[in-house]
Amino acid sequence: MWRFFRDFMVYGVASILGKMAAIFLMPLYTSILTKEEYGAMALITSCKGIIDLLSNLNIHSGIARDYYEAGINRKRLVSTGFLSISILSLTIMSIGLITSNFWSGNVLGISENFWPAFTVMLCSIPAGSLMSYFAILTRYKKKPVSYSIGTILQLLIQIGISVYGVVVLRVGIISIFYGVLAGEITAVIYFSILNREYIGFQFDRKLLIRALLFALPTLPAILAGWLDSSMGQILIGKYVSVEELGVYSIALSLASVFTLISMAFRNVWTPFLYENYKNPNFKRNIHRLFSVMVLALVTMSLFLSLFSHEIVLLLSNEGYLDACQYLILLCIPMSFYLLMPFATSGVSITRDTKYIGISQVAGSCGNLIFLFLSIQFIGILAVPLCLTISRIITYIILYKVSEKKIGYSLPNYFFIILIAVVLICYVIVKIEASFTFRIIAASIFLGVIAIGIKTKYNLTGLLNLVKQSKSHVSLSEKRTDCN
Repeated sequence: MWRFFRDFMVYGVASILGKMAAIFLMPLYTSILTKEEYGAMALITSCKGIIDLLSNLNIHSGIARDYYEAGINRKRLVSTGFLSISILSLTIMSIGLITSNFWSGNVLGISENFWPAFTVMLCSIPAGSLMSYFAILTRYKKKPVSYSIGTILQLLIQIGISVYGVVVLRVGIISIFYGVLAGEITAVIYFSILNREYIGFQFDRKLLIRALLFALPTLPAILAGWLDSSMGQILIGKYVSVEELGVYSIALSLASVFTLISMAFRNVWTPFLYENYKNPNFKRNIHRLFSVMVLALVTMSLFLSLFSHEIVLLLSNEGYLDACQYLILLCIPMSFYLLMPFATSGVSITRDTKYIGISQVAGSCGNLIFLFLSIQFIGILAVPLCLTISRIITYIILYKVSEKKIGYSLPNYFFIILIAVVLICYVIVKIEASFTFRIIAASIFLGVIAIGIKTKYNLTGLLNLVKQSKSHVSLSEKRTDCN
């Protein structure tokens, strides 16, 4: 468990830098880019999500699942994934470039001024797919520091080119996608060097089929996840306005602060799960980890909600103040998304990944149905509310299935506390309560949380567990090195 938290912190460094950089660049971008440009950038980025899915078919997850399996020829396994993803992503990019005018003009409906940015995004597809693949392999080699260095290197190049294009050259959002392309190419080179001993031109059809059998059942879930996160933005752009989408995208960017935890957590969670699920203390540890994560999310949601007005003004300007109410409501679905790996534990361990697709599709259907019914009446507010419905449906289905498969239990009543806190904060901000009142409210909430933690949990026992786990790290690492 100590190693889990140690790797969590190392992976978190790269995640924090990336997301914090995006947030701190927001005042600069909002002072130069128009709301329409922000909206167009959000639409193109949303489109990139589905294209990324088609360009790799989630093969990397199937390769990663067999990475630790005994008797596996690791070089043949990794090479099979490399060749498969390379061919698939290059094919998707070629098709996209041939038909780019149709997608950017007819489907997204963006102005011709933004079509070149869409083309640059298409060119980044192969690099993005291979970067993700090699980065995952680096994580499974248990090299969090090397992983963080590569991520930071990619980030610096991306930011440098993006800022130069937007601020100095004033060429608009196309420079942001040029920055993404250059950063991903650099990361591919870096991570491929780290994994060069496993890269070759060995292809094994059976290994690919095995990987696809694991990965393909998850595709509906990933597609549903894309629909959840992106369909609302597309509907805003088409039925409200691209400018209003620009405002909502500010709220989404600010809500991405949750990924300061999420990205680091997901990077370390999967290896931790597959290595420790046979441990006698696994169910107790997962229960405690869940409790810690939820309480951290309640605290984060509390501050983001009560001080959303100040946060939006600090990082943008008065033209984006409507983003406050969207940011508050987004805290709920973002929290559910971050905790979803706990709910998928059972299906991942038993390799019964079809339930991931079933649950995500069910949640996505609920999202779309309620979204189409409500967006005409309550406008953009329907998007975060319907996204919350989707995440709740997905979580409940996955948790119930995992509960039957591995017999664990989680304190899910914490979600009621989370939702209640966010809704109370929404009302406080909506009535325009004074800054002093909001500080007092935050202090009261935190006091109640602290008392609840002290009453419910034996923190001394938890710290002792971490210390005991630390004493076994060196032995575990020696075994890993021997393997």
